[in-house]
Amino acid sequence: MRKNFLFSLLLIVVAFTAPLRAQAPQGFTQIYHEPTKANLGGRPVVADIALFVDAAAAKRRDQDLKNWVASNQNRCGERWNADTPRISFPSGMIRFALYLEYEVWNCGLRGRGEPGRFAREAGAIDVTLEPYIEEGKLQVRLSELSIDERAGVSQYLPLEFVTRNVLERELAKLNKNKKFYQAPKPLIDEGFSYVSMDAEITSDKRVVITARYQAKGDAATFDRLITAIRRDGITQEQRR
Repeated sequence: MRKNFLFSLLLIVVAFTAPLRAQAPQGFTQIYHEPTKANLGGRPVVADIALFVDAAAAKRRDQDLKNWVASNQNRCGERWNADTPRISFPSGMIRFALYLEYEVWNCGLRGRGEPGRFAREAGAIDVTLEPYIEEGKLQVRLSELSIDERAGVSQYLPLEFVTRNVLERELAKLNKNKKFYQAPKPLIDEGFSYVSMDAEITSDKRVVITARYQAKGDAATFDRLITAIRRDGITQEQRR
C-alpha cells in the first residue's frame, strides 16, 4: 500500500545560468540543481534551476509590456509608446516605472482620410502589482498607480483613467490564463499547486524567482519529477 505525504517544494530560478545565489530556508533539502531548459514566460531559456524539499513538512503531513505596446499601434485610433520599464520587487510586490505616451489618431469621415493626431497624453507611470495565491492559483492585482511629469490634454483624456482600465483588463486576462496561474509542467502533472512566489534583483542585476508549491504524493514523486525535468525542462507550455 502506497503511503502519501503532503510535500512542500521550493523552485528557485536564476535566469541565464548565473551562479545560484538564493539560499533555501532552514529545513529544506536540495534534491535537484542543474542548468535546465525553462519556458516560464513564452521565451525559452536555459536557467539555473534548483528544487528544495521540506522533508520535515512531509513527515508532519503538513505578458510582456513591450510586446503589448508594439501590438497596439492603430493607424486610426489608439497608439501607445513607452520607454524601457524599470522593475523592482519591494516587499513581495512587483513595481515597474516607465514613461508612457497615449495618442488618439483620427482618419476623418468613415476612416478614409489621412491620419491626424486628435489628442496626446503622456506621463511617468509608477505601477505596483500584488501577486497572491487563491485556491492554489497564482494571481496578481493592481495595488498602486501614480502618474507624474504629465503632458498633453489631461482634462479631456485623463491618462490615469485610460491606463488603469488597460491594466485591469490585461490583469483579468492574465489571471484566467492557465499558463500563468497553474504550476508549470511537470509539477502540475504531480498535483503541485502554488503556495507563494517571491522575486528579487541581486547586486549583479540578476532576477531570482522563488516559488513554493505543495502536493500530496507517494515516495516516488520526486524521482519522477527529476526524471521529467531532466528530460523536458520546466515549462508553462502545454505539450501535445
